[in-house]
Amino acid sequence: MSISISQATVFIEELLSVLEDVYWECCAVDVKNQCFNAVRLLQIELTELTKVSVQDHHYEYEIIAYQDNTVLETLTSLEHLLKSSVLRTRTEASLRPLLSQATEVFSH
Repeated sequence: MSISISQATVFIEELLSVLEDVYWECCAVDVKNQCFNAVRLLQIELTELTKVSVQDHHYEYEIIAYQDNTVLETLTSLEHLLKSSVLRTRTEASLRPLLSQATEVFSH
């Protein structure tokens, strides 16, 4: 799936918001650690995207801060760890579609 830089920025912001909820709702340290790792990776990517000129936001998005598979591997690992975690219904409902979409967004 091809998305623009502006669409990627909105997607990453939404994913970060949900991951922050996941971090606070989970009690397992390994889940918190992986969630924190994902948040840091996405925050750094978002910071890099804010450096792109507004005039260029219509261009196709490509990961800037990391190798293509770094973010995707981190999110996949987090998704695996979350299979045994209990999240609030709202968080669960928000997170699953975003993780599915992340596979398409970050797998260039």
